[in-house]
Amino acid sequence: MPESSGPARTLRADARRNHERILDATRDSIAEVGPGFAVDDVAARAGVAVATLYRRFGSRRDLIRAAFERFATDEVTPLVTAAVRGPDPWQGLVDGLEATVLALAGNAPLAAAAQDAGVVADAVRFMDPLGQALRRAQEGGAARPDLTPDDLPVLIAMVVTTMVQYPGPDAGRAWRRYLALLLDGSRAGPSHRPLPPM
Repeated sequence: MPESSGPARTLRADARRNHERILDATRDSIAEVGPGFAVDDVAARAGVAVATLYRRFGSRRDLIRAAFERFATDEVTPLVTAAVRGPDPWQGLVDGLEATVLALAGNAPLAAAAQDAGVVADAVRFMDPLGQALRRAQEGGAARPDLTPDDLPVLIAMVVTTMVQYPGPDAGRAWRRYLALLLDGSRAGPSHRPLPPM
Protein backbone atom coordinates (compact mmCIF):
# COMPACT_ATOMS: atom_id res chain seq x y z
CA MET A 1 0.00 0.00 0.00
CA PRO A 2 1.52 3.40 -0.93
CA GLU A 3 2.40 5.80 1.85
CA SER A 4 -0.38 8.28 2.45
CA SER A 5 0.22 11.88 1.49
CA GLY A 6 -1.62 15.13 1.11
CA PRO A 7 -4.22 16.38 3.62
CA ALA A 8 -4.49 13.15 5.65
CA ARG A 9 -0.73 12.97 6.21
CA THR A 10 -0.59 16.69 7.09
CA LEU A 11 -3.42 16.20 9.57
CA ARG A 12 -1.57 13.36 11.29
CA ALA A 13 1.59 15.46 11.49
CA ASP A 14 -0.41 18.39 12.91
CA ALA A 15 -2.06 16.07 15.44
CA ARG A 16 1.35 14.75 16.55
CA ARG A 17 2.68 18.29 16.92
CA ASN A 18 -0.40 19.30 18.91
CA HIS A 19 0.06 16.26 21.14
CA GLU A 20 3.69 17.18 21.88
CA ARG A 21 2.87 20.87 22.39
CA ILE A 22 0.14 19.97 24.86
CA LEU A 23 2.49 17.75 26.86
CA ASP A 24 5.20 20.43 26.84
CA ALA A 25 2.68 23.01 27.99
CA THR A 26 1.48 20.67 30.74
CA ARG A 27 5.04 20.29 32.07
CA ASP A 28 5.55 24.07 31.93
CA SER A 29 2.27 24.81 33.69
CA ILE A 30 2.93 22.26 36.43
CA ALA A 31 6.48 23.56 36.94
CA GLU A 32 5.19 27.12 37.23
CA VAL A 33 1.92 26.66 39.15
CA GLY A 34 2.16 23.20 40.70
CA PRO A 35 -0.45 20.44 40.79
CA GLY A 36 -3.28 23.00 40.80
CA PHE A 37 -2.56 24.10 37.22
CA ALA A 38 -5.51 25.03 34.98
CA VAL A 39 -6.27 22.99 31.87
CA ASP A 40 -7.33 26.21 30.10
CA ASP A 41 -3.83 27.56 30.70
CA VAL A 42 -2.29 24.43 29.19
CA ALA A 43 -4.45 24.81 26.07
CA ALA A 44 -3.50 28.49 25.75
CA ARG A 45 0.23 27.73 26.14
CA ALA A 46 -0.02 24.95 23.56
CA GLY A 47 -1.94 27.18 21.13
CA VAL A 48 -4.88 24.77 20.87
CA ALA A 49 -8.55 24.96 21.76
CA VAL A 50 -9.64 23.41 25.06
CA ALA A 51 -11.91 21.09 23.04
CA THR A 52 -8.86 19.88 21.07
CA LEU A 53 -7.03 19.16 24.31
CA TYR A 54 -9.94 17.13 25.67
CA ARG A 55 -10.25 15.24 22.39
CA ARG A 56 -6.67 14.06 22.78
CA PHE A 57 -6.79 13.59 26.55
CA GLY A 58 -10.19 12.68 27.94
CA SER A 59 -9.63 14.15 31.39
CA ARG A 60 -7.22 16.23 33.47
CA ARG A 61 -5.96 12.96 35.01
CA ASP A 62 -5.25 11.53 31.54
CA LEU A 63 -3.29 14.68 30.70
CA ILE A 64 -1.14 14.36 33.83
CA ARG A 65 -0.65 10.65 33.19
CA ALA A 66 0.54 11.29 29.62
CA ALA A 67 2.95 14.03 30.72
CA PHE A 68 4.33 11.86 33.51
CA GLU A 69 4.63 8.78 31.29
CA ARG A 70 6.58 10.75 28.70
CA PHE A 71 8.88 12.03 31.46
CA ALA A 72 9.35 8.47 32.76
CA THR A 73 10.03 7.06 29.30
CA ASP A 74 12.25 9.83 27.94
CA GLU A 75 14.14 10.97 31.03
CA VAL A 76 13.98 8.38 33.78
CA THR A 77 14.25 5.08 31.92
CA PRO A 78 17.66 5.89 30.31
CA LEU A 79 19.06 6.81 33.74
CA VAL A 80 17.73 3.61 35.28
CA THR A 81 19.00 1.49 32.38
CA ALA A 82 22.51 2.86 32.90
CA ALA A 83 22.31 2.51 36.70
CA VAL A 84 21.30 -1.16 36.80
CA ARG A 85 24.12 -2.39 34.55
CA GLY A 86 26.75 -2.68 37.29
CA PRO A 87 28.33 -6.03 38.17
CA ASP A 88 26.70 -6.23 41.63
CA PRO A 89 23.02 -7.17 41.17
CA TRP A 90 21.85 -5.76 44.51
CA GLN A 91 23.74 -2.49 44.00
CA GLY A 92 22.28 -2.28 40.50
CA LEU A 93 18.76 -2.47 41.94
CA VAL A 94 19.61 0.12 44.59
CA ASP A 95 21.21 2.42 42.02
CA GLY A 96 18.24 2.04 39.68
CA LEU A 97 15.73 2.94 42.39
CA GLU A 98 17.87 5.87 43.53
CA ALA A 99 18.21 7.13 39.95
CA THR A 100 14.42 6.99 39.63
CA VAL A 101 13.82 8.89 42.84
CA LEU A 102 16.52 11.47 42.06
CA ALA A 103 14.90 12.15 38.68
CA LEU A 104 11.53 12.55 40.40
CA ALA A 105 13.05 14.82 43.04
CA GLY A 106 14.44 17.00 40.25
CA ASN A 107 10.93 17.29 38.84
CA ALA A 108 9.06 17.54 42.13
CA PRO A 109 6.06 19.56 40.84
CA LEU A 110 5.39 16.96 38.13
CA ALA A 111 5.87 14.14 40.65
CA ALA A 112 3.44 15.87 43.04
CA ALA A 113 0.85 16.31 40.29
CA ALA A 114 1.22 12.65 39.31
CA GLN A 115 0.92 11.63 42.95
CA ASP A 116 -2.22 13.74 43.42
CA ALA A 117 -3.72 12.19 40.29
CA GLY A 118 -2.80 8.68 41.43
CA VAL A 119 -0.80 7.86 38.29
CA VAL A 120 2.76 7.39 39.62
CA ALA A 121 2.58 3.62 40.04
CA ASP A 122 0.83 3.20 36.68
CA ALA A 123 3.40 5.24 34.79
CA VAL A 124 6.52 3.65 36.25
CA ARG A 125 5.25 0.17 35.47
CA PHE A 126 6.79 0.78 32.04
CA MET A 127 10.28 0.88 33.53
CA ASP A 128 11.33 -2.66 32.68
CA PRO A 129 15.00 -2.19 33.68
CA LEU A 130 14.00 -2.12 37.36
CA GLY A 131 12.18 -5.41 36.98
CA GLN A 132 15.23 -6.91 35.30
CA ALA A 133 17.44 -5.58 38.10
CA LEU A 134 15.14 -7.15 40.69
CA ARG A 135 15.32 -10.54 38.96
CA ARG A 136 19.13 -10.37 38.85
CA ALA A 137 19.25 -9.48 42.56
CA GLN A 138 16.89 -12.37 43.36
CA GLU A 139 18.90 -14.82 41.28
CA GLY A 140 22.00 -13.69 43.19
CA GLY A 141 20.26 -14.26 46.52
CA ALA A 142 20.40 -10.57 47.48
CA ALA A 143 16.73 -9.56 47.13
CA ARG A 144 13.87 -11.31 48.88
CA PRO A 145 12.31 -13.87 46.55
CA ASP A 146 8.69 -12.85 47.20
CA LEU A 147 9.10 -9.35 45.74
CA THR A 148 7.64 -8.89 42.27
CA PRO A 149 8.31 -6.24 39.61
CA ASP A 150 4.84 -4.87 40.34
CA ASP A 151 5.98 -4.04 43.88
CA LEU A 152 8.67 -1.63 42.65
CA PRO A 153 6.37 1.10 41.28
CA VAL A 154 4.47 1.04 44.55
CA LEU A 155 7.71 1.45 46.52
CA ILE A 156 8.61 4.38 44.29
CA ALA A 157 5.15 5.89 44.79
CA MET A 158 5.66 5.61 48.56
CA VAL A 159 8.92 7.55 48.32
CA VAL A 160 7.25 10.16 46.09
CA THR A 161 4.59 10.58 48.78
CA THR A 162 7.39 11.31 51.25
CA MET A 163 8.80 13.95 48.90
CA VAL A 164 5.40 15.61 48.63
CA GLN A 165 4.91 15.54 52.41
CA TYR A 166 8.34 17.04 53.15
CA PRO A 167 8.86 19.89 50.68
CA GLY A 168 11.83 22.18 50.80
CA PRO A 169 15.28 21.47 52.29
CA ASP A 170 14.09 18.45 54.31
CA ALA A 171 12.84 16.59 51.22
CA GLY A 172 16.21 15.08 50.29
CA ARG A 173 16.91 13.78 53.78
CA ALA A 174 13.37 12.42 54.15
CA TRP A 175 13.20 10.43 50.91
CA ARG A 176 16.69 9.00 51.39
CA ARG A 177 15.78 7.86 54.90
CA TYR A 178 12.59 6.13 53.83
CA LEU A 179 14.07 4.67 50.66
CA ALA A 180 16.79 3.12 52.86
CA LEU A 181 14.10 1.58 55.07
CA LEU A 182 12.24 0.21 52.06
CA LEU A 183 15.46 -1.22 50.61
CA ASP A 184 16.32 -2.91 53.91
CA GLY A 185 12.91 -4.56 53.79
CA SER A 186 13.60 -5.69 50.24
CA ARG A 187 16.86 -7.50 50.98
CA ALA A 188 16.88 -11.25 51.37
CA GLY A 189 17.18 -12.35 54.98
CA PRO A 190 16.16 -15.21 57.26
CA SER A 191 14.31 -12.88 59.64
CA HIS A 192 11.76 -11.74 57.04
CA ARG A 193 8.23 -12.98 57.39
CA PRO A 194 6.69 -13.86 54.01
CA LEU A 195 4.82 -11.01 52.35
CA PRO A 196 1.03 -11.30 52.43
CA PRO A 197 -0.43 -12.15 49.01
CA MET A 198 -1.83 -9.36 46.83
